[in-house]
Amino acid sequence: MNTLKEIGDFVGIPQGSAEVAGYGGPRTTRLSMVSLLVTRRERPASMRTIIQTLRNLTPITLEAQIVGSRSGEEPFEPVIRLNASGGITWRTFIAYYLNGNATGSSDNLNSSGGDFTPTQLGPGTWQFVVSRSGISNNGFVSLSKTLDTITVSARPQPTPQPQPTPQPTPSVFISVAIEFGVGRLENRVLRITGNGFTPAEQVELQITTRVDSDNPSTGSPQITTTDNLGFIDFKQGVFCTVGRRTTFQVQAIGLISSRRSNVAGASC
Repeated sequence: MNTLKEIGDFVGIPQGSAEVAGYGGPRTTRLSMVSLLVTRRERPASMRTIIQTLRNLTPITLEAQIVGSRSGEEPFEPVIRLNASGGITWRTFIAYYLNGNATGSSDNLNSSGGDFTPTQLGPGTWQFVVSRSGISNNGFVSLSKTLDTITVSARPQPTPQPQPTPQPTPSVFISVAIEFGVGRLENRVLRITGNGFTPAEQVELQITTRVDSDNPSTGSPQITTTDNLGFIDFKQGVFCTVGRRTTFQVQAIGLISSRRSNVAGASC
């Protein structure tokens, strides 16, 4: 190499090396472009310096492989092993494709060698293509290698935990009876018994009284407390008018459980 044209042919300017190196421009051999390709500096070097640099170049090589598994679950982190390269290496990229479509590439790795993880992979079939370009002892080279495919599956969804079977709410049942009281015949005892509440729960008793066909009247609610099994046994003195029919209707409501009983009644 003694002329600018010979140097330009060697570094590949007519073959588009400037585009491959990322500089672009017309395919015209100029000392400034030759110097930029060889030294990667804006300030042009002399032809003597450029020729000496080119004569001392070593080969550019590309060895690439996937290290480890070729399949797994997302997020999958592939490891790609590259060899370090000689010569003047402009660019080394790892491009990745998902199901045949280009999705991106790594940063420029230049002449570096080692293990690289260019990205995390989601579900699908992935392909990697490694490319390296520059000037070797044989002139301009652009190398490319397609690696094995990697299959990534979606992360399995967690198995839903079985929902506990709801326990049936115990039915609340009460009964009402009128018992004889003490003293006069009209003095009676209204006895209310029932079960199905929670243990030691306060229970409100709503008692409605009707005498013959008169309008019913509801007194203030009575409060009692269940035993440790949820039973109630409540007694209240009432008055039964001789010669008239008195009817009592009762409903019980648990103040903690909010359980409501049936409506039970008795007459005297």
